[in-house]
Amino acid sequence: MFTIPENTKITPQLAVKFILKHELGNERLDRLYNYYIGEHGILSRTKDRNAANNRLVCNHAKYITDCTTGYFLGSPVRYVSMSDKDISAIRNVLKRCDSDTEDIDLARYGSIFGVSYEMLYMTADAEIMLVSLDPRYAFVVYDDTVQQKPLFGVYYTPIGDGNGYRTGYRVYLCDRSTICEFTASPSFAVLNVSEPTEHYFGDVPVIEYYNNWDKQGDFEQVTTLIDAYNTLQSDRVNDKEQFVDSLLVIKGQILGDTEEEEKDTFNAIKKYGVMTMDDTGDAKWLTRQFDESAVDILRRSLESDIHKFSGVPCLSDESFSGNSSGVAMKYKLLAFEQMTKIKESYFSEGLRIRLGLIANALSVLGYSVPDVSDIRIVFTHNLPENETEIAQTVNLLKDIVPQDKLIKLLPYDISE
Repeated sequence: MFTIPENTKITPQLAVKFILKHELGNERLDRLYNYYIGEHGILSRTKDRNAANNRLVCNHAKYITDCTTGYFLGSPVRYVSMSDKDISAIRNVLKRCDSDTEDIDLARYGSIFGVSYEMLYMTADAEIMLVSLDPRYAFVVYDDTVQQKPLFGVYYTPIGDGNGYRTGYRVYLCDRSTICEFTASPSFAVLNVSEPTEHYFGDVPVIEYYNNWDKQGDFEQVTTLIDAYNTLQSDRVNDKEQFVDSLLVIKGQILGDTEEEEKDTFNAIKKYGVMTMDDTGDAKWLTRQFDESAVDILRRSLESDIHKFSGVPCLSDESFSGNSSGVAMKYKLLAFEQMTKIKESYFSEGLRIRLGLIANALSVLGYSVPDVSDIRIVFTHNLPENETEIAQTVNLLKDIVPQDKLIKLLPYDISE
């Protein structure tokens, strides 16, 4: 976390100072992004020119991120007023900005990089907008008090000349009341600085969403296991290829008096697949033996460890087949659920900051909005539900539990 004293003067030069610090961590972020898109270390492996060198990428990283993102936010977040106050103005802003898609983008960034960022801005028509930011080009700086309140946020984008050469950066510096845009050279020397403009959000309009306490990606701790799995699978294919290319050893036979005759004999054996020899002759393949069952045990062990230590189950596993009861399914997904609950806690904190910024801007625009602390943020994890089992439970409790409580057991919202 970047921190400075609360009374520090915020300038483009200060922003550039922190950009240079932020750039030092981008090697890690680039490595995590490469894992997600399938650019794994196995692709750079080299071998002797005559040796088989298959390089297979089994992209567990993408599987982990896509599964966690879909489970976490595949069902949109809902906002409910706990005192039945009108929050339609806030809902309209979120709907116009397509906040459901925005949330998925933020969750995916968080799953890959361990952190995600969002910026709020207002158009010339006074419409509030949201945009997710690439964590490799965004950060927030906080004060050094125990409250660690945000002082300013930065988003910078590379500028090119159209021929693939980077000519500098465009930088957006957002503090608690204004947004300042300026350009910087490739070495981050401050160039053209525009006049700051007021943004009316009442606080820093750049929000930092944590993925977990230590800001780690969901697959970051299992990258070495992913590398080992890729190596094992690649070498299995290499072994198969080398088995096909095995040498034929012929003993006790002369295939020709000259090198040319021997070559003709070799070609004939290869073409027709047969050969003749006398009683003293023998022919057999010279192959390298390997224990396929032992290799498969190692493969399954590595795959099990990847899912175990990432907390993301292998949903194609046999243990998920059949019609499991709701309780049995929850036990299988317990680690996954606990990890998602942690993500939910940190993500809801960022969403509540978003709601506060939107409410501040709406108030300036003349809308009447309630206190955002009155709004309950509801997450619904995207998992197949045993609706028959739920319906039976609701039916059994209908004369015991109030109807409004039973409605909350349903896997869908009947109020909208």
